[in-house]
Amino acid sequence: MTISAAAVRIAQRHLQAAGFEPGPVDGRLGPRTEEALDGALVARRDELSPRRADGILYGGSRPRKVTAFLQLLAHDAGIDAGPVDGWWGPRTDYAVMELSYFEEHGVLPHRWRDASSTLPNPHGWPLAREAELRAFYGDPAEPPLVAIEPPYPLRLNWDLRRTVSTVRCHEKVAASLLRILTRVGEHYGADGVRDLHLDRFGGCFAPRRVRGGSAWSTHAWGVALDFDTERNRLTWGFDRAAFARSEYEAWWGFWEQEGWVGLGRVANFDWMHVQAARWR
Repeated sequence: MTISAAAVRIAQRHLQAAGFEPGPVDGRLGPRTEEALDGALVARRDELSPRRADGILYGGSRPRKVTAFLQLLAHDAGIDAGPVDGWWGPRTDYAVMELSYFEEHGVLPHRWRDASSTLPNPHGWPLAREAELRAFYGDPAEPPLVAIEPPYPLRLNWDLRRTVSTVRCHEKVAASLLRILTRVGEHYGADGVRDLHLDRFGGCFAPRRVRGGSAWSTHAWGVALDFDTERNRLTWGFDRAAFARSEYEAWWGFWEQEGWVGLGRVANFDWMHVQAARWR
């Protein structure tokens, strides 16, 4: 198995903090780090999988030892990594992603799988399926659009020298969208909006199909917006997307109070995207 340097550094930092002297925190799984892992794992032998403990401690490879130690660290942080067996499978892989997020931000990532069923929907936004979207918003590509003036300047994500004076959106979402952006501006202030890239605008109405598919995008009804597209790319999950960080909790709260859905929050991809349509 191949363990990333970032994961090894997490283990090395914790080994140092526990007094086991792994050498420099350099992400290299060398003999000094292995010796430190041996000491740490022996000290916590009772927490290892009983069937796997001897295989880990006596004759186990360095990757297996560091995997077992990372599984222990995940459990310490309240993350379910499964049995501490030293085997790196999908469960451990996801647990170490959550552990890495916890190490950087001090909190566990948003529980995105639980989000879609608990969000309020005060305006009765429809499901993001074409039949429901057509019934509620009308035909795509030529919806009834209105222009709102954002309460703080929005800069085009692909040309930050240009600002947007109006946003064209579906008439049914206009009042809600304006309330959200107003609350964002009041909460973060001009400096916070700019520092967190909340003013980096990737567009609203666009008469197009979804990227990588044939269905109409919610952008085609003017009920979706993208922000800070460079730091929240389509395929990125919480381990890479900027908008998954804890400083954006208020941002998401303002959208979710109005029933808007962030795809990152409910599906852990496309963190740039918010829509006035339900995910499930």
